[in-house]
Amino acid sequence: MDKMMNNPWLLRIITLTFAILLFVSVKSDLESDHQNSSNNAIDVLRDVPVEVYYDDENLVVTGVPDTVDVNIQGPANFVTSAKIMKDYKLFVDLRELPMGEHRVAISQENFSEKLKVRTDPVYVNVVIEEKITQEFRVDLDMNESLLAENYVMTSSVEPRTVNVTGAKSVIQSIGYVKATISSEKGIDKSFEQEASVRVLDLDLNKLDVSVEPRTVNVKVTVEEYSKEVPISISKKGTPKEGLTINALSTATQKVRVYGPRSVLDKIDRLNVDVDVSKIEDTGTISVKMVVPEGVTKLSQDKIDIKADVTSAAPPSTGTDEAEKEDEDTAAADEITEKSFAEMKIAVKGLPEQLASSFETPTDGIISVVAKGTPDALKDIQSGDISIYVDAQNIEVGERILPIQIDGPSNVEWQTSESEAKLMIKDA
Repeated sequence: MDKMMNNPWLLRIITLTFAILLFVSVKSDLESDHQNSSNNAIDVLRDVPVEVYYDDENLVVTGVPDTVDVNIQGPANFVTSAKIMKDYKLFVDLRELPMGEHRVAISQENFSEKLKVRTDPVYVNVVIEEKITQEFRVDLDMNESLLAENYVMTSSVEPRTVNVTGAKSVIQSIGYVKATISSEKGIDKSFEQEASVRVLDLDLNKLDVSVEPRTVNVKVTVEEYSKEVPISISKKGTPKEGLTINALSTATQKVRVYGPRSVLDKIDRLNVDVDVSKIEDTGTISVKMVVPEGVTKLSQDKIDIKADVTSAAPPSTGTDEAEKEDEDTAAADEITEKSFAEMKIAVKGLPEQLASSFETPTDGIISVVAKGTPDALKDIQSGDISIYVDAQNIEVGERILPIQIDGPSNVEWQTSESEAKLMIKDA
């Protein structure tokens, strides 16, 4: 055996044999790798939904995309099967994480172990926040340029408020809650329609929240431009012989006039001419209103005028001085009226952090009637009257307050409105 092992030709033959075996083994491995490589495939699964696991009753999660792309690599038959079967799933499990910001991986299930799977992106930054619900008032969002020329609108929204649910930080960033409606230009008739509710921040960006209800009913009243103007009574003609017209008054303090804005802006009051030649005694007469040029209509065609008339006394006989004194006393005790139009209501006692605006009466303007004897009324001016509402200890929101008046105590005061409706807001 030692003699054979020392034979150089035998060693050469053994070495050559091992070399041939090694060559064959390496070549086989290379061919196998090449064959496997040629059977591999790479593909991209587009827009694969991502599920999110969390406490959706109490929390809100932001930052997780709705879909992601998935890169898969492996044997072609497994890649094709994944694309056809679609029994895989992507998800982000946040159930064990506290509220706050987190960087988490997108997990996957039901992909074959022979596939290399990589989501794009691999990680996402998420924010977990407390879910809250808050009530907000809905305002109408409508472009008034859609109205026909010389038309104005008033509107109402039902329900007036909606509940908005979302992340606490998002709810705190809400600037506007609007019911948006659209229409063609030239609106000259009232209409009603359902409108979707939009929730926006102060920069008018739409916020990701849920709204209940999602739609509201909007009623829009469209009418010709108008405004209220005070009545001014003027005497025309000559009273009948023996009659003295002491005073003419009316309970109608204002009349609404309709027409183009350019015309109405020049009208400060409406003159009513009363033909005193047709008055025969104390009482009420109906006077037809004259429509000014450019005005399309008035809120009423006629108004009632109260006439205070005195007949001339017969010649004195010199024997009725006592009767004359009684008449003078009765005249002194006669109750008459004095009207004050366009009196502004003051808001007293409103806290500095709040602001107010009148919903009714319009702009906080009312008329006042003073009743008393001629002597008591003759020196009273509008500056002697204080009209106000007491807004002490008031809260934000729509409030109805009694209208109060301070003035000379020897007369009786009446106002055209007994209550005022105010909207109280944070200043």
